[in-house]
Amino acid sequence: RLLKSTVLLRTERSIQVFLENTRHNGAIGRAVKSFHVILRVQLEQVTALRDCLLCLCNLADLQLVLPFLKPARWGRLLHGVRFRQLDLLSINAPHIVVTEFLEYHPAIAFLSIDACGVIRGPCPLNGRILPNLCDISAPVGCIARLISNNPISRVATRQFSKADSAPVCGLVPSLLMSTTDLTVLQLEVSPTDYTFLDSLVRYIPALRALKLTEVNAPGSVTPPSPRRCWRDAFLWGKKLRRLPHLHDFALRTCLPFTQTPRNTDQEHAVIDLWGGWEMPHPSLRRVVVWYLYGMPQDRMVFWERHWSLAECRWHPWVKTCDMDHPDASSFV
Repeated sequence: RLLKSTVLLRTERSIQVFLENTRHNGAIGRAVKSFHVILRVQLEQVTALRDCLLCLCNLADLQLVLPFLKPARWGRLLHGVRFRQLDLLSINAPHIVVTEFLEYHPAIAFLSIDACGVIRGPCPLNGRILPNLCDISAPVGCIARLISNNPISRVATRQFSKADSAPVCGLVPSLLMSTTDLTVLQLEVSPTDYTFLDSLVRYIPALRALKLTEVNAPGSVTPPSPRRCWRDAFLWGKKLRRLPHLHDFALRTCLPFTQTPRNTDQEHAVIDLWGGWEMPHPSLRRVVVWYLYGMPQDRMVFWERHWSLAECRWHPWVKTCDMDHPDASSFV
């Protein structure tokens, strides 16, 4: 039977079956390079999963999504688990657990973590040195402390509590002081934050890709306001031109993108202003907008333009794709 290099387990029963198969044939565990466990309910027994992990001697990618698991049980699960080739870690464990795990896996390059778990005091990852870390997805309050002295080039902020909804204008200078390599940034921003782009222009002018995801503060019950800084398309285009190296821009919003949804002409008019028709943006070539997010009519549109070397000019913007009810994997 063909051995799998990628394994995805979604139930506790499937964990037990994989363990039994691996014990019967050790080659199954040795073949696995990418291991993903994504559960919807609490894991009852950590022993079987721990034994699975101990069989994966050649693992490069590890994803563990285990809801409601207590820190002590996380500790038992990962105690003594070591991977010589681990490159990617995506985990929803408290950061005190992640910190101990990273002690033995300093070569991690890609890290995605969830809520910190510390209510008062600094994140346990504060000052952690990970010399290969280039891509981080984490709560806002933990990122700046974590990436200090590390060669981060891609950052995605996430919000799990009110403490994570700090203004972007305060986060961006901290990012700059922590790294000079940042070129790709994914931000969860408040819809009412009108200053974040000015902060990016000031502190990260070399940004090449920017993805903005509008989110209300966790626990907020206030209806979303229709006001947005990007709705003044001419002014938004002027601000984007102040990021002269920006190639890709993406936006996710619960609001309509244009006055009439699904109107390509209106979309084109907005994209033209964002990209600067009379005074073109020097490098912007791709725009993705996911609008009416969270509603039955949600839609994602992709617009692109190309530079003509022969004519020494930009070709007009063209819609290359539109999607109804897209999933998050398309928002890239």
